[in-house]
Formats: sequence, structure tokens, C-alpha cells
Amino acid sequence: MSTTTADPVGLPAAAEGPVGDVLQQAAPAQPGARARHLLGAATTTARRGARAARPLLVDRRGLTACGATALALLLGTLGGVVDAVRGGGLGTAFGVCFVLGCGAAALAAHREDLRAAVVMPPLAYVVLALGAGAVDGVRLPGSLPTRSALELVNALALGAPVVISATALALVVALGRAVTRR
Repeated sequence: MSTTTADPVGLPAAAEGPVGDVLQQAAPAQPGARARHLLGAATTTARRGARAARPLLVDRRGLTACGATALALLLGTLGGVVDAVRGGGLGTAFGVCFVLGCGAAALAAHREDLRAAVVMPPLAYVVLALGAGAVDGVRLPGSLPTRSALELVNALALGAPVVISATALALVVALGRAVTRR
């Protein structure tokens, strides 16, 4: 009969006897590495090889998908702030800044992230429209989910040309980059 001992991390230690010998040989010898090995982190790192972790927003090649999304959201927010100061909700400044932000995001994104840059404009618009609706002082009747849904439908109906223009510009830029292999 084999016995087990407890590990300080809380994982059961290897069984004593022939099974325990095999498990001890397979586990890394570094302190604390046994838990990572048992949880699969060591093999995941080995599969990645010596490649460094990919930056979250930007590197020497340009913007990652997260960076492209952040750029479009930042420029859209800037346009939304300009329109809020002028009054009247999301207007021309927001539309121009958002379309240009989506085009710039597609232009600066990594080649492997071009699909994300094309899919991102409608999703970013929804985020910005919900944010503008939450900040806007107009109070619609109903609960918060009902008001949010009504504000979103209103923003999508009135802002459809902006969403279509931003998506079309991102698609044209991405196709142009794919054809020229840049």
C-alpha cells in the first residue's frame, strides 16, 4: 500500500513506491516548479519556445488588435467629448473622429490583426454609444436594461451611416494592405 504526503502548495505529493519514483523523475527539481508542472504551465511555456511575450498594445511592427481597438475607442471618445461640449449627443465630430480612428487602426495594425480591425468598428460603436447614453442626461422611462436597450437601438438607427462608413473604411484599408502585402 502506498502513502501520499501533502505539498505546501496544497497539491498531493507523489505516491511512494514505483509510481512515486516515475512522478518524481517527471516533475521539475526547482522549488515551487512542481505545482506549475502539474498544472501544465511548464509544458505551455515549452511549447511557446524562447519567444518573448507579445506586447499588449504596440510594438515595433505597429498596433496589436487591442491597440487598434484602443485607438478607435480613444478617437471616438475624443469626438464624443467634443460633441458633448457642444451639446446634442453624438454628432458630426464623433462620426468623423470614429471613422478616422477605425481607418487609422486598420492602417497601423499588425497584418495578422487586420481581421480584428475590420470586425471592430461595430463593436466599438456599441461600446461608445452605451457610454454616451450613460453619460447623457436624457432619462428614458423604465429600468436600466430597458433604457440601455432603447438608447442603443436609437444610436444604431441614427448612427448606421457612421458604423457602415467606419467598417467600409477599415475593410478598404485592410484589403489594400493585404494586396500590397504591407
